[in-house]
Amino acid sequence: MKNVILNNNVSRNCEGVSRRDVLKVGALSFFGLTLPDFLALQSAQAAAASGPKAEAVILLWCSGGPSHLDTFDPKPDAPSEIRGDFKAISTNVDGIQLSEHLPNTAKVMDKIALVRSLTSSIAAHEQASQYLMTGYRPIPTLEYPSYGAVVAKELGVRNSVPPYVAIPDVARAGQSGFIGGGYNAFTVPDPSGPAFQVRGINLPRGVDDQRIQRRRGFTARMNNRFAQALPDDSVKSVDTFYERAFDLIHSSSAKKAFDVTEEPDALRDRYGRTTYGQGALLARRLVETGARFITISKGGWDTHQQNFQTLSGRLLPELDKAYAGLLTDLSERGMLDKTLVILMGEFGRTPKVNPRGGRDHWSRCRFAAFAGAGIRGGQVIGKSDKEGGVPAERPVNVEDVSSTIYNALGIDYHKQYMTPTGRPIHIAAGGTPIKELYG
Repeated sequence: MKNVILNNNVSRNCEGVSRRDVLKVGALSFFGLTLPDFLALQSAQAAAASGPKAEAVILLWCSGGPSHLDTFDPKPDAPSEIRGDFKAISTNVDGIQLSEHLPNTAKVMDKIALVRSLTSSIAAHEQASQYLMTGYRPIPTLEYPSYGAVVAKELGVRNSVPPYVAIPDVARAGQSGFIGGGYNAFTVPDPSGPAFQVRGINLPRGVDDQRIQRRRGFTARMNNRFAQALPDDSVKSVDTFYERAFDLIHSSSAKKAFDVTEEPDALRDRYGRTTYGQGALLARRLVETGARFITISKGGWDTHQQNFQTLSGRLLPELDKAYAGLLTDLSERGMLDKTLVILMGEFGRTPKVNPRGGRDHWSRCRFAAFAGAGIRGGQVIGKSDKEGGVPAERPVNVEDVSSTIYNALGIDYHKQYMTPTGRPIHIAAGGTPIKELYG
């Protein structure tokens, strides 16, 4: 495995692939279920269907694979080579402990449902990311659409705001796959940067509204001819992209939503002047205006070496402040009931600390945190064994996560899309919504 030292500006993982590099690359049968399985499926569907529905999703993505043992699943009684350097602290929910470097999150644990038994068998960055962001195990012959792309297709545009937004960029795992480029994310640069400016939401210099309307008419005429000669989904995707772009640059409220400088300094400080912090604040503004699915992604979690220094010195303080700030702000504004907030990465880290003071890839057990949209906070779902190596209780699969997301948004996850070759594919690859979230 390749060793990589990460700093504030680099998000390259141990396989030598950064998010920016990746940008360049451009159902169950009733008779196959036992009776207990079938009854459990019915119960989960009924419980999830009766719960409140989300209007939007905010996904905080820890690119590189965060250590579950040093964040949301500490093992204070394990040997030092398992326990690591961090202590566990109490939260505002009796019996639930987190890492000492998540003090702000500990104060809002009553809003969080924490899954500690998420499991899979894929421990390579790119493949695991695709699995977690699409709900499908990756295959070489077909690129599956990410959650955000499906949500954009199913729920569409509100108030001229792009339905799917990625901050500060989007990896291949978060793209639209076979459903077409028109559902790709609208990417926004790091809003914590000193020269933060969103490209593509204002008219170019020297181009007035009359001129843009002439361009729009010309584009429409050319596209109509092209579509008649080549009736292909890719042409429709381009049309969709341009229509959304025209709507955005003509909507003052939509453009205003991207301006985080309108927020009070005290609130910006509460979130933190960081990628996660200002990204989460921007996500709240976008949800408030009409966005459907937003990812805030930060790399550096691939801690094969200097795990504890990297986490305590940079990553955990940033994430802790942003995550707690987001949940608190959404709650104070009455938005949390309609916004599903998810925190996760592509996999966890090995229970045992390696000789370089790091932890290596580990997919068999890790965490995912859910909040909002009717979810009952202050609970832990599932349990890892005493070393954090495998689920000891209530294993949760990646497919369960995908069906949970779609179900929360009121999207029929049994619905089928047709691939370019005419093959029907379900939106979700099986799985059952996590019923305990609403219990």
